[in-house]
Amino acid sequence: MRLRQIEVFRAVMLTGTVSEAARLLHVSQPVVTRVLQHAEATLGFRLFDRVKGRLQATPEASALYGDVERLYGEIERVRRVSESLRHKGAGRLRVAATPSLASPLLVPAVRAFCARHPETQVQVLTHHTDEIVQGLLANQIDLGFAFSPPRHEAISSEPVAGGQMLLAVPRGEPLSSRGRRADVPMHRLVERPFIAYDDNSSLGLLVRQTLARNALEPRSTLEVQTYSLALALVDAGLGLTLLDQYTALGANPERVSLHEVKPALSFEIQLLRASHRGSSSLADDMREQFAAAAREVAAALPQRLEAPAVSFEHAPK
Repeated sequence: MRLRQIEVFRAVMLTGTVSEAARLLHVSQPVVTRVLQHAEATLGFRLFDRVKGRLQATPEASALYGDVERLYGEIERVRRVSESLRHKGAGRLRVAATPSLASPLLVPAVRAFCARHPETQVQVLTHHTDEIVQGLLANQIDLGFAFSPPRHEAISSEPVAGGQMLLAVPRGEPLSSRGRRADVPMHRLVERPFIAYDDNSSLGLLVRQTLARNALEPRSTLEVQTYSLALALVDAGLGLTLLDQYTALGANPERVSLHEVKPALSFEIQLLRASHRGSSSLADDMREQFAAAAREVAAALPQRLEAPAVSFEHAPK
């Protein structure tokens, strides 16, 4: 079907008559009738049956209509962007982040960005890292933010923020050390319920590799794929876990305590772009707002950390 045929088909679906469809499209009734006839000839099946003076959609037309509406959503988005460009010189930015970065960092970054660019159309997406990469390659996303993503020859990346993993512990099961300033060896905690990660993300691998390197096998009966869910389970008192600092700082301090891990389990947050497409001033500004949001959140970290720290250095041989 040509775009004009799709437009007429949609108008008839919405109005139910040729005359109302013609009025909606600001054309004559013969034009609507002729375009419909051509569309049916192209498709090889009828789109409408006339029932008591109205056009009733055939089952084939009903099946087609859902895709037509989705197409019109995209067309409307293009129309809004083109109008914005024509009248105000603004544009569109499509930005994605992994679920753990969306609420603590992307939301405040988008808020600051929109205050600076009120006429820009911003599409905000939440995807896992591999989905962000595919979206960039397919030109469905302009830039993305993810934890230490794997290298890809067609994707350029640059660090935009950093952080460390923290141990999140339910308030009902506090940590205790032998001395006021002493660290708690991680091997003393392996008998406690531990919330593990069942994913191949960089942070999930970091946690598993650190535990394996120290010959630690926590008693894990719960596995999750997102850090926000891991935090929710800690909040519910179902176990302790290792979390990135940005997710961890969203914890309710009355229900969850946060502890430093030694040596630090550090990570980077990377800005991802498609290598074959140039950057834009809008994308550059979103990067700056995201970095600023990360700095603001990180500044609250020292006040939220509690003693004792947890150490991987004293695991038994």
